[in-house]
Amino acid sequence: MGTPEGSEGFPDERPERRVFLSGYLLDRFEVTNHAYAAFVQATGHRSPVNASPAATLWMNDRPIPDIEHHPVVNVSWEDADAYCRWAGKRLPTEAEWEKAARGTDGRRYPWGNDWDFSIANSASYWAQRTIEFKSGADWDAFWVSGEGARLAKEKGIRGEILTTPVDSFPHTVSPYGLFGMAGNASEWVQDWYDPNYYKNAPLTDPTGPVRGAIKAMRGGSWLKPAASLRASDRDWGTMDSRPSGTGFRCAKDAY
Repeated sequence: MGTPEGSEGFPDERPERRVFLSGYLLDRFEVTNHAYAAFVQATGHRSPVNASPAATLWMNDRPIPDIEHHPVVNVSWEDADAYCRWAGKRLPTEAEWEKAARGTDGRRYPWGNDWDFSIANSASYWAQRTIEFKSGADWDAFWVSGEGARLAKEKGIRGEILTTPVDSFPHTVSPYGLFGMAGNASEWVQDWYDPNYYKNAPLTDPTGPVRGAIKAMRGGSWLKPAASLRASDRDWGTMDSRPSGTGFRCAKDAY
């Protein structure tokens, strides 16, 4: 788990270490708009909403047409946790998520060690070349005023959201047969996020810090640069944030 010193990984992915996990199950697909609609209708839970009303993908507690099998986005950590509990499951830990994404051979991506912008939904996929952001200014230059903004307007759902169906890219599933572990929607996980957690984390069934202020995300998204699609990359968000690039999948103990 993580990346070694001197690699392309970021400081919060270090040190690399061998982690042992108890048996668990993880959803093969990210939770779809269709599945989340069943939860909303059964419980009266709030619908996903975008900060921009014009870009909200749900109306009258249902997803707009033709996105039923896209991953649900604009959901908070609290929303994701509530859905998994309703389904009799839970959010995966960071360690569980990473093992499911990269297997036991330390691969960089679910499909192997070689980067290919054409086989996962990210900023690079839409631009058809490798995209990296070295700063917030680079992000804005691409997504706010540049090529990414044009692509989203031309090809995005409601001119903004560039998700794809959860069963896209079947030839690049993870070693355990999971879809979308790199790109499409980033995924909330159970753990509190701490950039220094790996330094003293337990080596058996780590569950993250006992407290914190922000929650961890994994997997990169349609908004992200190439580096964020590595299986060891870590991201985070506030518990109540509802990003356009973040969804989730559920886990369950196997015993």
